[in-house]
Amino acid sequence: MGLVGYELVRLAVVGFAKKLIRRGAIQFLREHRVRLESARFIDRVWMRERLAWDPEIEAAILDAARETGEPIPSLRQRVDEYVEEIAPYFSISSYYQLGGNLAKVVINFCFELVVDHGGFDRQAKRVPPGAIRIYVINHRSNFDPVILAFGLLQHVSMSYAVGEWALVWPLSTLFRSFGSYFVRRGEEDPLYHKTLERFVQLLAGHGAVTGFFIEGGLSRDGVLRRPKTGLLDYLVKVRREYPDREVIFLPVGINYDRVLEDRYLVRERNGRRPKKILLLRLWNLVAIAFWLPILIAANVLKVATRSHKKFGYAAISFGEPLKITDWPGGATLHELSADERKDKVDALAEELLYRRIGAVVPVMPVPVLCLALLRSSNGENSDLVKMIREVIAEFRLLKAPMAFGEAFEGIFRRRQQNRAQTQMPRVDEDLIDVEEAELVLELAQFQLVRRRILRKRPDGLDVMDRPMVEYYANSVIHHLSPELLTDRPPEVQRTEPDVQAR
Repeated sequence: MGLVGYELVRLAVVGFAKKLIRRGAIQFLREHRVRLESARFIDRVWMRERLAWDPEIEAAILDAARETGEPIPSLRQRVDEYVEEIAPYFSISSYYQLGGNLAKVVINFCFELVVDHGGFDRQAKRVPPGAIRIYVINHRSNFDPVILAFGLLQHVSMSYAVGEWALVWPLSTLFRSFGSYFVRRGEEDPLYHKTLERFVQLLAGHGAVTGFFIEGGLSRDGVLRRPKTGLLDYLVKVRREYPDREVIFLPVGINYDRVLEDRYLVRERNGRRPKKILLLRLWNLVAIAFWLPILIAANVLKVATRSHKKFGYAAISFGEPLKITDWPGGATLHELSADERKDKVDALAEELLYRRIGAVVPVMPVPVLCLALLRSSNGENSDLVKMIREVIAEFRLLKAPMAFGEAFEGIFRRRQQNRAQTQMPRVDEDLIDVEEAELVLELAQFQLVRRRILRKRPDGLDVMDRPMVEYYANSVIHHLSPELLTDRPPEVQRTEPDVQAR
């Protein structure tokens, strides 16, 4: 009887907690007037059955059976496994309560988030009724989906393409409940790619807002990578089934004052490192198990004593939308054969990444200081302030988005007031520019000195880790030198296998 009573109490408590969480999620949706598409609630069983008898997947199964001799039932089972791996199951409770609150805690601990909400609204107004919305994003960190989901929480729920690194418990359960779908890196099975293609097209065609990272992986040198066109090609072909619907690409730029994986990425800038032997992996696991509780305890203590310092800014900006019918040849792009379509999709990808997304990658204090350091001859404070002023002036002239957060609000207000005056505005403007440059130097050097990327001396700064300085400078260098994006040397382009390779 005791066990039965315990189970009844447990079920009652769990049921009450679920209702409370769901009620909170619904209240959030109503308060912020968030509109959810019906495609968010497509059942996984329906999805599996719909794809199991999809004519294109059926044809791919027959082709695979002829080429490999594998039995058709076995191939069908493989398709089912692919669908189970790829498909999400969206939960408003997980997305708007569990995920939202967890993201809020983690992001507020790490960063000050700067979101161009006005840019989002201007972009959203350009979307025609009934259009298939696709957010196209640059990829700086594996933290990007968390930053984006939280930054857009009050505006839109989005299904992201997530790499197979998240196919571990509990990340897989969390990401699935957030509406994310999984994409394998370097998978060569044509049957997998056909299943992924039809899943993405089915999801987008039924109205779900989708998003993907067009670089397909993380940059090892900080510069925007060559775009990957696999998912883009799948989404272009959505119009085969929906020829009367518009497909609109919504560019999003994201950047950080600190990328959490930066040292790991920079170490791989000249190619991937050899895989670690099993003994070393076990040793690393033991080290993580030992140090992780200490690290958590130390940071909790810092928060409790108010001595914790964030990693700087993380920022999101929104670019000029592109309707597929406005792109030269875009209205009939889906009708072309794969060979005819390839070069045109490549050109579309470059337009989206290098011009539309690249134009709105936010400029932040750490990248600005890193650029100034590379230009400075001596690293003295006076010279760095001068270089920072010049760098900021160049970015402003090019209308690059400046993600300077709360610390700069006073400077921003004074600049606005000064420009409204008629007497001696230029003198006051120069003083404000100097104050802004000094604040950039103060905030950015704090981040870099404490990580031993820079060393502070009485009259200036010394560079201790030049590759790291170059990595952060490169995140915004394309604003000033766009030719770097199309003329990159082959060794810089060489990275891990294409996430969307065919």
